[in-house]
Amino acid sequence: MNSAFAKNERHIAAVPPVLRLLGDFAVEPPALSPTSRKARALLARLVLADAPLARDRLSALLWSRRPDAQAHASLRQCLVELKPWTRALPPLLHADRETVAIDRTQVIDDISLLHAACAVDDVAVVLNRLPAHDVGLLADLDGIDEAWDDWLAVERTRQGEAIVREVLAVAERRLQAGDVEGALAVADKVTRFDPCSEHAARLVMSARWEAGDGDGVRHAWQRIEDALARGIDGKPSVETAELYRRLAARPCPPDLHPVAHPVAHPVAAPAMAANPTASLSPRRALFLGVAALALALTGADAPRSRSAVAAFDTPVVRVEPIEQRGNDPVEDRFADALAGDFARFAKASGGAVRVLDGKVAGRAGDFIVRIAIERDGSQFVSESRIVDSLNGSILWSSRFAAPVDDLSRLRERTALAVAGLVNCALTLNGRKDLLAADADRRSLIFAVCDADTAFDGPRAIRLMEELVQRWPGDADTLGLLAQVRIKHLSHEMDPAKWNVGRAKAIDAARRALAIDPDNVPALTALSQTGGSELFMVEALPLVDRALAIDPEYPAALMTNAVGLFQAGYVQAGVGPAQRAARADPTSIYKALGVVRRYGAAGKMQDAMKQFAEVEAIWPGHPDLAEHRRRLAVERGRDAAAEVYRGATAGEQREFDMLLLHQFADPSIGSREVDAAAEAEFARYPSSAYALAAHFARLGDQPKALSWLARAPIRKTDGQWSLLYWPSVAPLRRDPQFFAKLARIGLVDFWRRQGRWPDFCNEPGLRYDCKSEAERLVRLGRAVSGGSGASR
Repeated sequence: MNSAFAKNERHIAAVPPVLRLLGDFAVEPPALSPTSRKARALLARLVLADAPLARDRLSALLWSRRPDAQAHASLRQCLVELKPWTRALPPLLHADRETVAIDRTQVIDDISLLHAACAVDDVAVVLNRLPAHDVGLLADLDGIDEAWDDWLAVERTRQGEAIVREVLAVAERRLQAGDVEGALAVADKVTRFDPCSEHAARLVMSARWEAGDGDGVRHAWQRIEDALARGIDGKPSVETAELYRRLAARPCPPDLHPVAHPVAHPVAAPAMAANPTASLSPRRALFLGVAALALALTGADAPRSRSAVAAFDTPVVRVEPIEQRGNDPVEDRFADALAGDFARFAKASGGAVRVLDGKVAGRAGDFIVRIAIERDGSQFVSESRIVDSLNGSILWSSRFAAPVDDLSRLRERTALAVAGLVNCALTLNGRKDLLAADADRRSLIFAVCDADTAFDGPRAIRLMEELVQRWPGDADTLGLLAQVRIKHLSHEMDPAKWNVGRAKAIDAARRALAIDPDNVPALTALSQTGGSELFMVEALPLVDRALAIDPEYPAALMTNAVGLFQAGYVQAGVGPAQRAARADPTSIYKALGVVRRYGAAGKMQDAMKQFAEVEAIWPGHPDLAEHRRRLAVERGRDAAAEVYRGATAGEQREFDMLLLHQFADPSIGSREVDAAAEAEFARYPSSAYALAAHFARLGDQPKALSWLARAPIRKTDGQWSLLYWPSVAPLRRDPQFFAKLARIGLVDFWRRQGRWPDFCNEPGLRYDCKSEAERLVRLGRAVSGGSGASR
């Protein structure tokens, strides 16, 4: 052995290595970490063993599908990779002809350190070593071998149960010793490591009660309820429920054991304006400005509809300042951005939502929104609550986590979750009505909204039906039940189940209209129950009726925008899309809908400006890529080439990007594109419309018409509307385009409405729409057999 290597080994041995087993496998120092997954798995298995392991056992564990001789050879090769371990001074790994063992006197692992800290009630070490989230043992070492996966599944359960058991024992001992803060910190950490631990939930509730935090007791109960609702058991045990009932019924003791709560950044009082030398932080200025704005929202920006909320005789949602639980600068910037989201939401609410400049008790009849954020290692966490001001109960709570480098999605999820719940709850409660006096009704309303916004269709429908049964005769509730059924019906692939669900939605809508013929939710739901290819187009008269009653009803506006565009009324679809986005400024989908409507209407400058605003609010969102491509082909080959160059190698292999590349550089070979097009068409026949548009942009009219002829007229998913974009104008000039839309049923619709689509006025058209329609009628080709009214 040369002297340099020996010196290095002595250096390695001088620093006992630490293996991280909880979460992804890692070694400190990193120089000792092997590169292959099998070598990492071998180290992990050895450090978790109580005694040396036979070579036969290890080779069977990691190479179970290989013959014995080959498996043994693979083990020997793996040990060669671990030479820095076997040749260290003293050796960290011992391997003889029969067994392999790790020297536990020289090697440490995080699980052993955690157990040692538990043995002496070292709360600081326990909190440091216990992962902040539900991470598995050796989370990155799945799929190495079938035998290994079987062993790992059992070991994860065993180690997880042992860790939770010992850590909770620490929490119990600290609570008994009067250390409420330490007990709560440990138990709360366990609820994140194992969200379904009822033992941990009971300890958190007990500690919160001892600390005088009744709100925290209710929150802990709701968290364990939510966690178990997603599992097999479905609900907390009798023991846990009984503890919560007892604690909720008893007043909390005086706060003799204060639990440290990080304080949100203070917000300047209005009196500060009198002090010209007082300086405002960006958040202080934001909250003061937003609070002033919110108080004036019932003016020009308020929606002119019966949904507008009066300032003092209807429920108001009060958003308190965002609480920061740390001093991280990223946390500060994240809070600013999230506060901006709620400022926009408040502005769109017409006074129903108000952003406050401090914590308040709230009037009876208000909902209070409380949001806390914190950085937890490499994760960022947001916790949101909506509190019932009538009894202080937590009506809804959520907890989202995301890596620090993906905060845009965390912002979106947090803002959308709260905004969606608030909007849903105000609608179900009745926007013009006082908050429901019945606590069960308030609780059930938020349970419905939680399920609906989480796209848990079966649960949302079940809870809505319970609401209808317990409080019959409410037209709004019946109308919203119909809407919930329609919303979740869109994902149903079984035709029989789809028809049953559609019939139930129609029944609920008709029952609502029998009570109130002007019920907007029911009219909107009924407009979406059509079974024809043109159901969004044919729904327009019914949607118009709904909007005549409530011009700002969001669901009706969205349906109206899509229906107008699919009907070819491209310019008319812009306005409803803009209004829908203003009604819900926290929704990227509505914001991008405006981008599409602008682009299709040929307003590229407006489309690019809107897209830039969306990208600034939601950077990195996956839906941006599709819209970036769409706008690029409308702007020309240079823009398309720029987008293609900016894509990753993986993205450049995608089908849509392949078409973009050919558009940017028509000189590239067409054989690859044609083969990919045929494969895409075989999977998704409606893609023929996109291919017709693509070849029209290339100037290959024969190929564009060929794909148009192959495009289906059933199960199109509305893809014919891609042909309305400005760059596809050459295809629209051909009579075959008009004949295709006639087969879909659109010409029949236009004739019945007496209103022709926008493209009929485009220059260069080789036919007159009205004359061509009459010609097709005479030939019997203007009416599609499947496009008639089907409701």
